[in-house]
Amino acid sequence: IMSLDFVVGDSVGTSAVVTIADLSQPYLEIFLDETDWGSIAIGYEAEVIFDALPDDIFTGKVSQVDPGLYESGNTSIVRGLVLLDDIPDGLNLPIGTGAAVDIIGGRAENAILVPVDALRETSPGSYAEFVIENEVPKLRVVEIGLQDLFYAEVFSGLEPGEIVSTGLVDTE
Repeated sequence: IMSLDFVVGDSVGTSAVVTIADLSQPYLEIFLDETDWGSIAIGYEAEVIFDALPDDIFTGKVSQVDPGLYESGNTSIVRGLVLLDDIPDGLNLPIGTGAAVDIIGGRAENAILVPVDALRETSPGSYAEFVIENEVPKLRVVEIGLQDLFYAEVFSGLEPGEIVSTGLVDTE
């Protein structure tokens, strides 16, 4: 029992007067800016660092994303739940503890990464980049995978160690 919202002699109606929490499953309620709506989905991995334990990284998975936005201080936010993995026995963080949460929508491991500034969109969803060959930039079609604000994963069209240009190049 987390709280009792009544005292002896109070009349109770249909509103909640007792708050009960199930502490056997460690869920973390998270809130994201509405611009991050497309960056969270059920099943995505999460990494959590609690403010009270800054040296420990906890992992989990997104188990719920609410279908509607919430208003908080004139801002629209997305609410979700993260089910934490394997919390050590004896760890008893108070409910409401602050944390930094990273939602991981995908991973690119052992991948070739290029700066997004090097990509030239040739048509919607198709890309090319200038690869330096014999000190001359040559336009080459590439297939990209995961992408963030700074880097893009290259599936094909580029080999490790090749140099790409991020500058503007005049072509004929």
